[in-house]
Amino acid sequence: MKFSKKGYLSNSPDKNKSENVIKGNKITMKNVNFPIIGTDDRGYTKIMYPGNDYTFPGAKYVIEKKLK
Repeated sequence: MKFSKKGYLSNSPDKNKSENVIKGNKITMKNVNFPIIGTDDRGYTKIMYPGNDYTFPGAKYVIEKKLK
């Protein structure tokens, strides 16, 4: 599994990918210009909106996908 360090941040080299995997349980949506859906390694899913920070308690990683 390949991890992205910056996910969909506006300055990320991975911002155009269909999905990104973020190591850890903390996600920032600051400098992200659109909502994304995040699902952690335990199956917990939440919609994340620009400008906010999110935590997935106990998660080892979070899979991010652009919300269509």
